[in-house]
Amino acid sequence: MKKDLLILLLLILPAFAGLIQPGYFTMHDDLQGMRQLQMQKCLNDLQIPCRWVSDLGYGFGYPLFNYYPPLPYYIGQIFHWSGLSYLDTVKAVGILGFILTAWFMYLLGKKFWGRSGGLVSAAFYTYAPYHSLDFYVRGAMNEFWAMAFYPAIFFTSYKLIATAQKKWIPLLSLSVACLMLSHNPMLMIFAPFLLIWIIYWWWKFRSVRSLFPLAVSAIWAAGLSAFFTLPVVFEQKYAHVQTLIIGYFNYLAHFLNLYQIFIRNYWGYGESINGPGDTMSFSLGYLHWIIPAVIIISLLFSKKIRSHASLLILLTLTMLFSLFMSHTRSIPVWQLIKPLEYLQFPWRFLTLAVFFTSFISGAVILIFSKKILILLFLLLLLLNAGFFRPRLWYPDATDATKFSGNSWRLLVTSGIFDYLPIWAPLPPPDAAGDDLNITGGEGSFRRISKKTNFQQYQIDITSPGAVVELQTFYFPGWKIWVDGSPVPIDPARDKLLGRMQVDMNTGVHILTARFTNTPVRTIGNSLSLLSWLLLIYTIGAPSLTRGPLAKLWPQKTL
Repeated sequence: MKKDLLILLLLILPAFAGLIQPGYFTMHDDLQGMRQLQMQKCLNDLQIPCRWVSDLGYGFGYPLFNYYPPLPYYIGQIFHWSGLSYLDTVKAVGILGFILTAWFMYLLGKKFWGRSGGLVSAAFYTYAPYHSLDFYVRGAMNEFWAMAFYPAIFFTSYKLIATAQKKWIPLLSLSVACLMLSHNPMLMIFAPFLLIWIIYWWWKFRSVRSLFPLAVSAIWAAGLSAFFTLPVVFEQKYAHVQTLIIGYFNYLAHFLNLYQIFIRNYWGYGESINGPGDTMSFSLGYLHWIIPAVIIISLLFSKKIRSHASLLILLTLTMLFSLFMSHTRSIPVWQLIKPLEYLQFPWRFLTLAVFFTSFISGAVILIFSKKILILLFLLLLLLNAGFFRPRLWYPDATDATKFSGNSWRLLVTSGIFDYLPIWAPLPPPDAAGDDLNITGGEGSFRRISKKTNFQQYQIDITSPGAVVELQTFYFPGWKIWVDGSPVPIDPARDKLLGRMQVDMNTGVHILTARFTNTPVRTIGNSLSLLSWLLLIYTIGAPSLTRGPLAKLWPQKTL
């Protein structure tokens, strides 16, 4: 296994070799380092899980990680705590994403096509043009990481159905939870294909008994991710999420045609526009459709590959349907299934298309001699490796330069409307400035403490009365106390931005504001805590037969 990992690392090294150098690069979503910084501030303040970030929203803060999948940034903290800068952490998370994506696809491909086939599938998945587009062009870290868990979920679900071994229950649960915590829209489009995959293996193994462990895995995965998914579902009404599906982000402007998918090999770092004139590539990759086509045709005359005929046909049909969903002909389906609009870009179905086509491609080893492997790998690198580099590289970029001056201003205002609380009808025109304003009267204040989830001030009101306005957006969970007594918050008082306001009388007062959990968040946090503790205990147990699942799972195997 170690030898296989070494070979795989050497094979995929060109995909991320450029990241192993000082500096940083440009991408569409240039908030990766900023999000990591905000995650660090949350954890420093013991805001666990992280939900409210204080610097974004032009300094008024907003509930970024209450809605934005946090997994890559929690993983990034491991690198940052080990001593890496924020910018180097982004690169390290990217490198780890490439490695995990290749490794999980290798495990899946190896199971069905052997070691060499696994290497082919892993190489094809790594060097799919869309894989580079996600990381180097769009900077879509969450979607990039979601691609890693497609093969992990297929592999662990197959092993659970095929072997009935208890160890696959927590591993499948963890794989699904990781996808849920990486990119929830990706789970939405992946789930139907996973169901088809499960039904297929139920039919092959005639294993109705596997329904129970699969159900346990699904419930466990929901528990592991509940701290994030429950607020996303039940607190979506508190933020301007409609901005995610209008204007540029409306799906009707981002369908592909057959020429873009199969023929056009243009590579650019521009944008997706209405029509075929996109200035970035949405190519499936020449080898990524030629090799599967050769494999499917070979079913007519190759007995060796014919034993996998039903699986290959199933994967081909799912691949073709994925491509169909990115094509303009699928508009009626999108109109029928309304939640699909939150996917924003139909070409995101290419994540599934390249997954299926890469999986299929590993079967080429069943047709041709292993001697063709070197030629195939060289051809793949020749055609696609050049895509795996950023447009511009800044060797002198550091955290200090990234998080200062005009760069800082751009970071704190980027995506400002994405998760803006509904009590702010429009984004703020200017930065928050001071911690609070005293209006309708006179007075002064002194900051005692200000964290992501906690603020405390000593306020001296010198007029008969005044209004103290915190320069922080209101969002459910924020609570205020004056001199130790709770005071109600009416965000509608500030019709401009929905900031928190408090009336105060003459005198010296202590104002305390704390970001707390709502009932939904408390339930989600509790479910996740129990689920993660159970996962750690189960995986760490000397034997699963002595773990907590032993009583739920029959000792007999299939």
